[in-house]
Amino acid sequence: MPFNSARHLAPLLLLALGLPTAASADKVKETPLFQACMDKVDLGAMKNSQWFACYTQELARQDKVLNTEYRALQGRIPPEAKDPLIKAQRAWIAYREAWCKLEQELPNAPGGEVNYQACLLDQTLLQINKLKDVF
Repeated sequence: MPFNSARHLAPLLLLALGLPTAASADKVKETPLFQACMDKVDLGAMKNSQWFACYTQELARQDKVLNTEYRALQGRIPPEAKDPLIKAQRAWIAYREAWCKLEQELPNAPGGEVNYQACLLDQTLLQINKLKDVF
């Protein structure tokens, strides 16, 4: 099949802009380990530090998934699309950091670092699914 720049680069543009691409049947979600961790949180004692630990552990797991999906996408796209993909992913990393710093500062419960980690996880899951949906 010949390379069609509009067809091949359009999903990358959507990715860079944070817009949805084609729906995926297999959306990546939190792992059962995350749910088990959250289920064990003692709501009466230091719950924020426990939530923080759960989010941090799950984020580490999902970062590995993100990197796997990113490398897989690099292998699926034509050579002309690799530089836009790199730029899109770098822009997304900057966006994720800025957005989650905002969420950290907002007066929403539970607050602070827990909000930051929860945001990082949410944004990472969204990005994994976007990367899976390209092509």
